[in-house]
Parts: sequence; structure tokens; C-alpha cells
Amino acid sequence: METPGELEFTQLLYGGLAFVLFLSLAIVLFILLYQRKLHSQLQKMHDQEIAYQKELTSLVVRSQESERDRISRDLHDEIGVSLSAAKLYINQIQYETSANEMVQLATDASDIIGNIVQDIRQIAQNLSPLILENFGFSQAIQMLLTRIQSGGIRTQCHIDFSTQLDKETELGLYRIVQEATGNALKHANPSLIEVSITQENRIMKLSVSDNGTGFDYQKTASGKSQSMGLSGIKARAGLVNGHLEITSSAQTGTKLELTIPVQS
Repeated sequence: METPGELEFTQLLYGGLAFVLFLSLAIVLFILLYQRKLHSQLQKMHDQEIAYQKELTSLVVRSQESERDRISRDLHDEIGVSLSAAKLYINQIQYETSANEMVQLATDASDIIGNIVQDIRQIAQNLSPLILENFGFSQAIQMLLTRIQSGGIRTQCHIDFSTQLDKETELGLYRIVQEATGNALKHANPSLIEVSITQENRIMKLSVSDNGTGFDYQKTASGKSQSMGLSGIKARAGLVNGHLEITSSAQTGTKLELTIPVQS
């Protein structure tokens, strides 16, 4: 028969074992719940990454389709119409008896063909900007703005960065500037376009702004009209791992800001 002291010791022993068992079960349950939560978070991050990749792929495809449509319009509206006009002048020459009229028709046809050559060069430049290879990224941006300025639009350009960019990033940023300025000229009727490219430590900042009419960005970004160039800009921003912000209003115009990580 157990003495009171032995009975108390036995009770304490069983109580301690029960507490240890309860604590062990609690720890195991906590670990299981933590692992389940961690797995759920990892799965959520994985799903978000897949969704982002799908969206990026969709934007790239839409950008490519938009580019094809633009090339098709350029060929039809500019090259096609000009060739038809040149053909008309050339055909008319055979019916003219006046030497002066024949010379004038030939001159007109030659001028049109010269314009066609320039248009074809511009289309080729848009497809593959050799200007990047020939002059470098900074000079290519400045030359792009110079062409815009020759059309009567004031431009300002500020470029100050030290990182040597890879060719893919240079092309992506050049296309973004090209698309953003092209959208401004086509849709916003601005009198001033500004481009700024700077670097702070390992962050490069690209800004393209205009003082044009602006637009409803939220409505445009979520609608079919996104094909007007926003899809291409978004796709290229994603391809260079950039964070894109666009603000626009009728009072202040439109401002595009892109930040991308770079090696210092």
C-alpha cells in the first residue's frame, strides 16, 4: 500500500507526464497548422506568379498584334496610297504631248517615290532600331525627341545614369519611350513632351510626360482601348522587371514613371 508521500509523487508524475503529452500535442498541432499555412501561402504566391506570367504573355501577344496592325496600316495608308499616286502620274505621262507637262509629272512621281523610300526607312527603323547599335541608348533617345521636335512639338530631355544596360533592357526602354511619345502625339495633342532617365543607387527611373489632353487611365487600362499602346508599354515594363505607374488628367496631361532594378 502506497504511503501518502508515494501517492503524491505518483500524482505529480502522472500530472507531469500528462502536461508533457499535452504540450507535445500542442507543439505538433502548431507545427502542422504552421506548415499548412506556409503551404497555403506558397501555393497562393505560386498561383499569383502563374497569373502574372499569363497576364504578361497576354500583354506581349496583344502588343505584337497591335504592332502588326500598325505596320499594316502604315503600309496601306501611306505606302499603298503613295504608290497608287505615283503610278497615276507615271501612267499619265504617256498621254501628255507637252514636254513641260511630262517633266512635271515625272518630277511629281519622283517626289512621291522619294517620300515612299523615307516611309519605308521609318517603318524599318520602328521594327529594328539600328540607331541603338550605331549611336547608343542615350543618343538614340535624344534623336527620337529631335525628330518629334522637328514636327513643331517642344521637347526636353534629361539623361543621367552610370549603369551599362544590356541590349534587351535598352531596347525595352527605347520602345517604351517610343510608344509613350507616339501615344501622346497621336491622342493628346501636346505642345511639350519631357523625357527623364536617372539613376539612384541600384534603381533606374524613366519618366515620360506631356502637357496634352490626358485620358481616364483606369477606364482605358481595363477596357479594349488598351490596345492603343498601353498593352505594349505594360508588357515591356514587365520584361525589364520594372514597376510602372501612369497618371493622367485633363489638367496636367499624362505622366509615365517606370522604375527598374539595375546593377550599380
